[in-house]
Amino acid sequence: MVFRALFSAALLGDLVSAAGSGPRQTYNDTSAANQACHKLFAAFPQKLFAAGTTQFENQSLAIWSETCLITPSCVFLPSAAADISNALPIIKAAGSRFSVRAGGHMPVPGAQSVDPGVLISLSNLNERTLNTTAGVASIGPGQTWEDVYSWLAQYGLAVNGGRYPSVGVGGVLIGGGIGYFASTQGWGCDSVVAFEAVLADGTVVQVRKGDNDYADLFWAVRGGHNNFAIITRFDMEYFHASSAYAQVIAWNASAPSTSNAFFAALNAYMAPGGGVDDTSVAIIPTVAASPSLGLYEVVTDQFALGNDSSPAAFANFSKVNGPITAQIGGQVYSTWTEMPQFLNSTAARNMRQIFWSVSFKADPRAISIANHTVIDMTFAKLADVANVAVALTYQPISSAWLRASVARGGNVLGLGPELGTFIGSLAYTGTYTAGLIAAQWTDAADDALIVQFCEDATAEIKKQTAALGLDIDFIYLNDAGQIQKPFETYGNGTSLPKLQAIQKEYDPEDFYKNYLAHGFAL
Repeated sequence: MVFRALFSAALLGDLVSAAGSGPRQTYNDTSAANQACHKLFAAFPQKLFAAGTTQFENQSLAIWSETCLITPSCVFLPSAAADISNALPIIKAAGSRFSVRAGGHMPVPGAQSVDPGVLISLSNLNERTLNTTAGVASIGPGQTWEDVYSWLAQYGLAVNGGRYPSVGVGGVLIGGGIGYFASTQGWGCDSVVAFEAVLADGTVVQVRKGDNDYADLFWAVRGGHNNFAIITRFDMEYFHASSAYAQVIAWNASAPSTSNAFFAALNAYMAPGGGVDDTSVAIIPTVAASPSLGLYEVVTDQFALGNDSSPAAFANFSKVNGPITAQIGGQVYSTWTEMPQFLNSTAARNMRQIFWSVSFKADPRAISIANHTVIDMTFAKLADVANVAVALTYQPISSAWLRASVARGGNVLGLGPELGTFIGSLAYTGTYTAGLIAAQWTDAADDALIVQFCEDATAEIKKQTAALGLDIDFIYLNDAGQIQKPFETYGNGTSLPKLQAIQKEYDPEDFYKNYLAHGFAL
């Protein structure tokens, strides 16, 4: 998921003022990259950009986390699948490494860019077309969810895409996708009924649900990351959605009475018969800490489709006391897109970011373990890291969500409703700016310490929840840290060998496998 605005605007101002697996190396990567760039320019003089040009700077810097900023040898900006199809043989013949960037949000170094090598930017693949007969929206991967939602809202429609408007379409859908409508629609990738893809040999194929010719590829792409094809269009089922209740609210939880009330409300929400069973609502609860300010905050984002101005699912959160540090909304809006618009400022870049994934059952004991582990370790281990903040976001994955996923045919993640409700939880660190729910830090010298903190916190949560039988062996790829191995957890380990076989079928010469940059390789 995307980083969230953890702290109030005043706090963020205080903080600011206070201060992957890569492709195989060739014998001469720089020479190969330069050759590829030279020949691509000869073939696409209007779409290939070198350092020093405005397009090169704009595209190579359009990456969310500074930990992922590296300088490619050149930038290729295709406008159609055919451009990629014709470019791939040139890149392959040169023996050059390359990367493909959609929104550039994944904070895994090496996931979106490559040095040396060719960066293929999908920014100009921004199709938006409605097929009202089929009930399908065709969406290009290079745009953001804000673009898509604003377009659909004018027709009173929605798709089950990402929750944060500044995140790109492509990465969310090939990684799974957590959306506001998950309880009725499943994962974002479950709503994909067809896609256009460029295979490793340059072939452009149209892959549709139920098409036996590419049934294995259809399964693999939806959750299998960029290990199989470059997706140049997604066809998603749409549905009607208009008004919705929306609120973001944060409290200073330094007083135990505030944090106790917050977790009582969260536990009630997660309990059988609680808000989690209401398929019209979604919630994003977060705890956050800033060692330098000695501050501990609790935050909740509340979304309910429809016209209820006081959704019962969130009633217990009204009992949370303590100083409110930030509050937006708290009413019904004529369009459901107000909720993602509240989070629009998460588009802020130019900071260092990290994600880490850990999952556990939605049991009060596990919820408490995760909270105490992350918050206590933040103050104990990161007190000397300037301007660091740490947050833990609880992401409830409900039985209704997993039933909806299975009903749509399932996907690579391989989760079934028999798990019951569990929490896919994301720990991440950073400095909070501009009132955004974000996790950021500024000094590259602290990178290794932050990574180690995430590893240690995750291991401790796993250790304590496992002792109580509350752990879940699931690492969600779109929230995973750079050394985590999500595919090993999918389908209880059964998905990975199948994915590897499909990869070999569609990439028999290992071109994508060895030369295309991956956030998470198989």
